[in-house]
Amino acid sequence: MTFIGMKNDISAGILKPSICPKDKCRIEELLRLSLSFATQLLQAEDEKDLWAALLVAATAAEGLRFNRAFVFRKEETEDVFKGVTGIGPMSPEEASQVWGALEKEKPSFEEMVARVKNEIESGDTPAIAFIKKQRFSPPPQTSVWYDIFDGQKNIILLTPETSTETAAFLEKLGVEQAVAAPLRMPPLVYGFILVDNAITRKPFCSEELQFLETISLLVSVALERLFSYKELMRQKHLLLEAERIAVIGQLSSKVFHEIRNPLSALGGLSKVLLRRNVPEGMEGYLKTMVREAERLERVLEDIFQFSKPFELKKEPVRLFRLLQAALNVFLPKFKERGIHVSFECTNGDPIIHVDPKEMQLVFIHLMKSALEIMPAGGMLNIGVFKDDKGLCIKVIYSRKKADSLTTQTEATGLGLSLSKKIVELHGGSLKILSLHPLETEISICFPNRLLINGGKK
Repeated sequence: MTFIGMKNDISAGILKPSICPKDKCRIEELLRLSLSFATQLLQAEDEKDLWAALLVAATAAEGLRFNRAFVFRKEETEDVFKGVTGIGPMSPEEASQVWGALEKEKPSFEEMVARVKNEIESGDTPAIAFIKKQRFSPPPQTSVWYDIFDGQKNIILLTPETSTETAAFLEKLGVEQAVAAPLRMPPLVYGFILVDNAITRKPFCSEELQFLETISLLVSVALERLFSYKELMRQKHLLLEAERIAVIGQLSSKVFHEIRNPLSALGGLSKVLLRRNVPEGMEGYLKTMVREAERLERVLEDIFQFSKPFELKKEPVRLFRLLQAALNVFLPKFKERGIHVSFECTNGDPIIHVDPKEMQLVFIHLMKSALEIMPAGGMLNIGVFKDDKGLCIKVIYSRKKADSLTTQTEATGLGLSLSKKIVELHGGSLKILSLHPLETEISICFPNRLLINGGKK
């Protein structure tokens, strides 16, 4: 059985697995593993549940039988992967003790998952203590590591020849080769699982590696589901705030027009009278009327712009996490309304220095605007790109048909006025353009000084 999608070139770091002897191929056993594993994923309530199921599936006797397995997760504030948890013996003596005990007990897959979950929570095993100290910085983009980061490969073999950084990494692990599979949260890599046979030195088997690829993909799906649910719960207050702002916006817009129009009429009429011959002593009164009418108009403008004071609490955050969280909140409504979403980025996973709560509110208003601009459905295109001046987010709303003027202008009310102010307080800019009758574009640009990693992967 060949390994799908792999080139037989070990020197290039691409996996060339050995072929399992027929008497050792365990297809039926691995299929049963897949069922138990999928059940555990469906029951997972947090990341630790996912890691426990993944680690047991990778190392248990009824699983893939790798000696050790480690999970690495990408740091929020820098382009580094940090060890999170792991399982497996760190020495031959420990291997003899642990494997001997498991042979006698013969725990079920579910029992093993529960046991490993407790170990992850306590963090007192040698494997966990060791891996939590490990950090790995991806080598340059020419490395085969980017085969999995860019989605070109779902699994790669790591050897000292892969790169200088990989050689040092393997030396810390005490092995000459290992296999890595990505854990993705589209459109980016969230982390990876690394497995090795440090004790037995057994060659990697193609069937087992194919199942490692499968379970890593299943965990990626479960991660996205878990993240979406948690973000939805966490962002409830922002949705309520967005709705409150929308109500205030409608009210303030009505008040603004109902009061400004008579004020403008009074001010304009006073100016006309000033240009004519007026009775003695009336000129001062008319000038006062003009001055006060202009002052009240400025007050109304301030109210309409929702000019409350802001105190930004900036910290490094991943831009895509904020965008994805806001998008996940509205996906059910988009599906119901017939709004299709396209997301494109050619500049990796940028880390920006912003106030996450306020910027999250900005992105929620961007998504909410899609419902207002495209009530009959359409296409929402989100693009992120970087140029010499900084990082820009372009959101294009493509309507299926021309809507009424009232519907189109509602999206430019208080929510986006507030968003514009938040972005400008960060030193950025927000612009609204009408590309043609069926397309509206909102662009948000941040200067380079807010970018921490330059938009690298």
